Order: sequence, then C-alpha cells, then structure tokens
Amino acid sequence: MIATTGSRTTQPGDGRTRRRSDNRDRIVTAFLELIRSGMVSPSAQAVAERAKVSPRTVFRCFQDMESLNREVVIALRDEFLPRATLDLSTPDRRERLIRLVRNRASMFEDMTPFRLAAEAYRHRSGVLAGDHAFLVAMERERLDAAVNPDRRLDAVTAEALSAVTCFDFWRRLRSDQNLPPEEAARVMLAAALAILDGGPDAGPVSVDAIS
Repeated sequence: MIATTGSRTTQPGDGRTRRRSDNRDRIVTAFLELIRSGMVSPSAQAVAERAKVSPRTVFRCFQDMESLNREVVIALRDEFLPRATLDLSTPDRRERLIRLVRNRASMFEDMTPFRLAAEAYRHRSGVLAGDHAFLVAMERERLDAAVNPDRRLDAVTAEALSAVTCFDFWRRLRSDQNLPPEEAARVMLAAALAILDGGPDAGPVSVDAIS
C-alpha cells in the first residue's frame, strides 16, 4: 500500500531508508564519541549501547569495518579540515609560522585519540592507510602555504620545520615526554622558531604569494 499526502507519494521503502540512514549516523556518532573518550577499539556492543540500537543493527548497517572506517574518516574531515584555515594576510614569515603552530597544537590535541586509534589498525585498512597519507600530505601542504609559498626557504629549513610541526612530533611531546598540552605547544613553537631563525634569512613572504 502506498500512502499519499497532497501531491507527495511516500513509497513503503522510504521510511526504511530514512531509518537506515538515521541508524548509520547514530552509529558513526557513537563510534566517534567512544574513541574521543579514550576507547581505541570500541566493540560492536559498546557502539550499539551508545547509539541506542541493537548490535544486529550495527552489523547490518556496517557489514564490514571498511565501510564504517570510511564514514568515520568523512566525519572527521568535516570536523577538522575547516579548523585548519589560517589568516595568512601578513607577509611576516615568522608570524605566519607562529599562527600555524598554535593552530596545529589545538587541532592535534583534539585529533589525538582518533589518530592513535587509526594508527592501531592502519596496517589492515586501506581506508585508514589512505587517510594517513592524505593527512601527512595535507600537513606539508599547509606548512608550505604558511611559511614557504614563495619557495624562498632552503631545503634543510623546510624539511626541519616539517619534522617539528607534524602530528608525530606532537604525539612524542604529549605521550613519550608526558608534557601537558600548554607546555607541548610552547615546545613545538620554540623548536619551529629556532629552526626558522637559525636558517638562512628568507625575508618576508613575497607579496605575490600572500593568500
């Protein structure tokens, strides 16, 4: 039987499609919330309880982990990519680096549980491996856009800056050296500025390269 309302016709499958879509959204949200809380590998039961659906629904919506990983990656990019936007209107190369590092410290802190969870399963997930490659490339692209858009930095300085402004450096400061977020941010900034100040003077960013 088909229900009609005015000029609109509702097919019996429409409600099921909406419910399935709603369930998928709730499951992805629950999965992200559990990882954010520190659970590296949430079980289907834990996800089901958080999403308020049955474990069977979890398995039915995501019959393989790769489909869930794909949805999670999309959700995380939607959350974090807009936060990477910087005000790069100044030609002061040092100030642009300061803005980049402060932005990354804040983002990396919030991204840490997700990056660590992905790291644990990257070797057996093409989706997570691809996302890792995307994030590494994005880190370098944003660094170059901030401090080396005119390609005036020498190669050694550029590579050294890449090393001390990446997520792996942040993870070392927070996890291996056990620094609190504020101190880790200061150390990252100090390391980056020492490298920039210690290298050949590239001067201000070329006006033509300012975005």
